[in-house]
Amino acid sequence: MAVTFRLRPVHGLALMLIIGPLVKLAAPYLRSGPKPVTPAAVAAGRELFLREWTAKDTLTKGDGLGPVYNAKSCVECHQQGGPGGGGPVSKNVTVYGLVNPHPKRIAQSGVVHQKAVRPEFQETLRLIHPSLPNDPFIPLDELTNRSRRRSPDVVVTQRNTPALFGDGLIDAVPDETLLAHQREHSTAARLVGLSGARDGKTRGRIARLADGRIGRFGWKAEFASLSDFVKAACANELGLSNPGRPQATPLGKLNYKAEGEDLTDAQCVLITDFIRALPVPGQILPGDRKEAALVKAGQERFAAIGCADCHSQQLGPVAGIYSDMLLHDMGVELESSTGYYGSIIPQPAIQNDRFASSEQPTPAEWRTAPLWGVADSGPYLHDGRAKTLREAIELHGGEARDVTAKFLAASPLDQDAILAFLKSLRAPSGESVAVR
Repeated sequence: MAVTFRLRPVHGLALMLIIGPLVKLAAPYLRSGPKPVTPAAVAAGRELFLREWTAKDTLTKGDGLGPVYNAKSCVECHQQGGPGGGGPVSKNVTVYGLVNPHPKRIAQSGVVHQKAVRPEFQETLRLIHPSLPNDPFIPLDELTNRSRRRSPDVVVTQRNTPALFGDGLIDAVPDETLLAHQREHSTAARLVGLSGARDGKTRGRIARLADGRIGRFGWKAEFASLSDFVKAACANELGLSNPGRPQATPLGKLNYKAEGEDLTDAQCVLITDFIRALPVPGQILPGDRKEAALVKAGQERFAAIGCADCHSQQLGPVAGIYSDMLLHDMGVELESSTGYYGSIIPQPAIQNDRFASSEQPTPAEWRTAPLWGVADSGPYLHDGRAKTLREAIELHGGEARDVTAKFLAASPLDQDAILAFLKSLRAPSGESVAVR
């Protein structure tokens, strides 16, 4: 005998009161595919992305650009291969980290901005530590020169501008896909010596943030969503405060008071929608049959020597990304401060609250950079120290050192084939925007 249960209206209301808040709490963790955006939203977001902001800008509700900043527009840095691309070394961001608290209570980690709306706001590295120059940056070749003596109390590094093409798809990748990749790497490490096992030194792990979400954007995967990344970039690079992201206070003027919030949440959403709708990079094969065959052979060798263990061609529903989006140890030569906006040097008494206490990236850990569009996104690595793809491969250490050794031991023809394959991974052509 079938039994039918009926909910009275009061029961339905009670159920909604219980489920509603739970759904709201779970919403940030759920990803059900790329968010659809309208042509009107993309157009409006593009205007904001290309806009050259000014102090007291009429489109802001606060003090506008600055008071300290690195660029006047998003596209000033994100422009290689079209709006949304990567940037040259000249647009690198200078990041510092202090081991001990600063006597003037300057934050123990952060960004030294290159520009200011007024001379008295201009930041310099000497404001951070007396051993540093009275300039806002140190040339990259000096920073990467390990023979130069440095104070043990401070670390200064740089971050290169990442390309944003395809970030809308990355934002929609289910968390379970990233967790599955982590499990796959762990399994491979345990199966060393068995037939078909991959490099056992390649492990990889997700970046678990303090709020429980999984990081996927930023060189250290310190942002869980594209929206978080955009808001942080607006606040730190342009000095445009927004909901949840205050603008940077000048290092030499810690008593500076912002005049309200610059960007509204709606404006940040429009910028995010523009980036979400950017075209996805793809592979472009040469027209010459011999060159095309070389590319195909290079793709096979790329997988055979182990590059594809981390630079996975497929990430769940996303094809052609060539990344597992996990953190990997890249070796001593590529050590740096532990993060981007607000990261610090790991010490027992110091924690980066962006990450869960047990999940903080080490100085040598970096998110596997997606290789789609890599031919048009040089320079390479987190600070752009590699001018060519060959240099980038040769500088891979840590978990990747055995793969690097296999590349160096390969025949010149195989090496050229792998490089030809990488050079076929191109940024979207022109400035067209595909609406999904």
